Amino acid sequence: HLLLLGDDASEERLADLNRRGELAKYRFLLFSTHGYLSLTHPMLSAIVLRQPGSDRYDGYLTAAELPLYDLDSELIVLSACETGVGQVRSGSGVMGLPLSLMIAGNRNAVVTLWRVPDSSAAEFVARLFGRLKANVPPAEALARTKRDMAMDRRFSDPVHWAGFVLYGAQ
Repeated sequence: HLLLLGDDASEERLADLNRRGELAKYRFLLFSTHGYLSLTHPMLSAIVLRQPGSDRYDGYLTAAELPLYDLDSELIVLSACETGVGQVRSGSGVMGLPLSLMIAGNRNAVVTLWRVPDSSAAEFVARLFGRLKANVPPAEALARTKRDMAMDRRFSDPVHWAGFVLYGAQ
């Protein structure tokens, strides 16, 4: 397991892990951060990492940069606002982060369609990864987690769970 928090959750650190082939060793990756969405220029949509960035890295891992990464992950979870939103192109899917992750070698992504409250997103991710750790396949883990959240009085409003969707080969 590798956990990057605070200043360690930087674009520099991620690029270094990629250069050394470390990222390709992980079956599951989770980015619990902010997202930046550009509907007019989908390749500028980004996962926001440590801010401010550095001279070499701006702290935004963009959809344009992701295909340069070498991933071999079964699932990436982007617990950030609107990471699954974008123009849909026939034959390509959702332009932006989901497509770029697939080009980089990731097979499935759980992304969001709107702004999910931080507290419920944290609970959702914890429940989802509990199922993934028990070897439940991603599509089934996501469906079970959504049902579980819907049955919990604290999170029954769909704003807390319905925005998480699976994109990929499943």
